[in-house]
Amino acid sequence: MGSTIVAFALVASIFGILLAPSSTYAQTSGAAMNKLTSAGSLNVILQPSPYPVVKGTQTNLKVNFDQKGSSAVQPHIDYDLTIIKDGKQVFQASALAGHPNQPLHTAEGIVTIPYTFQQPGGYALNITAYGILFNPIRPESVQFLISVK
Repeated sequence: MGSTIVAFALVASIFGILLAPSSTYAQTSGAAMNKLTSAGSLNVILQPSPYPVVKGTQTNLKVNFDQKGSSAVQPHIDYDLTIIKDGKQVFQASALAGHPNQPLHTAEGIVTIPYTFQQPGGYALNITAYGILFNPIRPESVQFLISVK
């Protein structure tokens, strides 16, 4: 009987942990930023994690490319992401991949790019789409502003 009570308490504790809201999720859920590209072909969602962004700590920049007017992910996007601080480009995803100024491709329509911000202050993240479903488009951009502590 005693072991049954202990087992029940253990199972209840595990389910309590699994069902409790994650503090990481709570921190990142408020960080999602959402904008349409300049010509309105895509909805771009940027979610930095962890949030708030802190200098010297790796930040994962999750980018979702969604179909216009929908929450459905748009697969097969050609894109690039740049980070600008005080008017100077400090990061370019295509350069990190070894092909500066050549668009990258995401088959899934979702990409996570790691970056460590070196200084506190304001940064501009520019995301440009160059193609949708293997078809080139006139480049469409979106800009997000991020404050780093």
